Order: sequence, then structure tokens, then C-alpha cells
Amino acid sequence: MDVEVDLYSGRPNPRFRLEPAAAAVLMHRLAVLPPLPGRATPRATLGYRGLRINAGVTESTVTEIVVSGGAVFVRDRDGSEHVLKDVDRQLERWLVEAGAGQLDPDEVAVLDQDLKS
Repeated sequence: MDVEVDLYSGRPNPRFRLEPAAAAVLMHRLAVLPPLPGRATPRATLGYRGLRINAGVTESTVTEIVVSGGAVFVRDRDGSEHVLKDVDRQLERWLVEAGAGQLDPDEVAVLDQDLKS
């Protein structure tokens, strides 16, 4: 699975790859998240906005996942979409940790700072 860090405007965003074992952990973590009641949209601010995950070719029904500020937006292969609650941004923190070794240290620092707020 490929993960894009939605961080920049006007230049390419950093990316990292989740190896199959980490992708399986992601899907397990995703499966246990509760639904998020009400309406939510991904963050649309300057700077870090979240993580976009392209599920690629997997056995899962999921095609795209966006993790953004406590919400997880999931799009399935059939076009349906649903929103889950990322309690205390735990999934987002795990993803940043999983990709930290593949990202520039300055980018990781920006993500860590955002996750502290």
C-alpha cells in the first residue's frame, strides 16, 4: 500500500510504502474503528492535512483511505463511502510511526508536532 502525506501545496507530497505485514495491521486496525456520527470532511488547511492511502490490488474491498484529524474516510471498490472515528488519532499516529523511517526527518517533525496538538 502506498501512503501519501498530504503536506504541501505546489510541490510533490512525501510518500512511503506499507509493506504487506504493515498493510495487514492497518486493515485490522481499520476494521475495529467505530463509525463517526454526523458529517465530517478531511482537513482543508494549509500545511499537514492528513494521510491518503491507496489500497492498490488487495483482497480487501477498500480502495482508498484518508486519515485526517481524528476521522478516517474509507472508499470501497463498489463506490460506497463511510467515515470512522480515529479515537485519539491512534491510527494516524501509528501510520506516521510506520512511515517515519522512509520520510525526511523535518517532515516527521511537522507530523509529530501536529499530532501533539
